[in-house]
Amino acid sequence: MFICAFADASFLPLPTPMFFLALVLLNTSKAYKYALFGTFGTLLGAVAGYSIGHFAWLNSSGEFTRLAQFLINNIPGFSEIVYNQIQNQFAKWDFWILFIAAFIPVPYKIFSISSGVFDINIFMFCIATLISQGIRYYLFAMLIVKLGPEVKKLLEFKLKPIAIITTVCLAIIVVVVKVF
Repeated sequence: MFICAFADASFLPLPTPMFFLALVLLNTSKAYKYALFGTFGTLLGAVAGYSIGHFAWLNSSGEFTRLAQFLINNIPGFSEIVYNQIQNQFAKWDFWILFIAAFIPVPYKIFSISSGVFDINIFMFCIATLISQGIRYYLFAMLIVKLGPEVKKLLEFKLKPIAIITTVCLAIIVVVVKVF
């Protein structure tokens, strides 16, 4: 769990919540232990992501690196203007952006790397990450412990229909996103 959370918070897109769910459903007695591993894995991974953003975006003279220039030039809709707007939002709402990011279905690595790019106070960054990710994992663990037996029964008896419905829903979402 620790390694998965570390990689997910820093550089690799992994389905950490699904991995956490599977681990806890397999052994509910270790739910809070897994939550602890997830919290600290995310914290250390976020610090690694922060370092990536801090050292890979701007060079020592404060200019964009080749990587940053490449991204600005090749990502549709992303420009120096958008970069400056995002930087202003981080400067204004830094702690709250990081705190809320734990609860939305967006990879946390986006926020950890961005925090390094925008040179957010590292101490505040670590506190926000620790609190928000801790709440997220422990709340998730508590819900799984309380509702886990019912979810486990549902998955054991209705796995095929759930897989079909989930696949159809994902396909519909992909089509809708591509069309609009």
